[in-house]
Amino acid sequence: MSTAIRPGPRSGWRAWRRGRPFTAGLLLGLGGLELICVSWVGLGFLRFTGTAGAASWALGTLFVVAGVTTWRNPALRYFSGVLAAVMSLVSLVAANLGGLLLGFLLTAVGSALALAWIPQQAPSTPERGGVR
Repeated sequence: MSTAIRPGPRSGWRAWRRGRPFTAGLLLGLGGLELICVSWVGLGFLRFTGTAGAASWALGTLFVVAGVTTWRNPALRYFSGVLAAVMSLVSLVAANLGGLLLGFLLTAVGSALALAWIPQQAPSTPERGGVR
């Protein structure tokens, strides 16, 4: 059986996803949306969020931007990863305990994945010709 990838829309998506820190960007975006949603909904016991609500919106937006940046420009993964790591620590203090800890965990893991991601090298093809 051949394990070659058939050309098609799924192979294009797969190649795009593997060429960048996709999971890191996804976790950063989800963590940012979670921070925004916690301050927006309020969960019943956070009625008046005040400055924590503003910080949740600001930090959440920056996390989403950092996630999109890792997707659109993988060369900036170190910048967005370090920025997201610092912002995730700030969110613990400034944004309702980092979105009730779930947003903090998502963004901390996303920033670690962005910093740890290494682009795959293209496999080298053997030269054609005689044996040397």
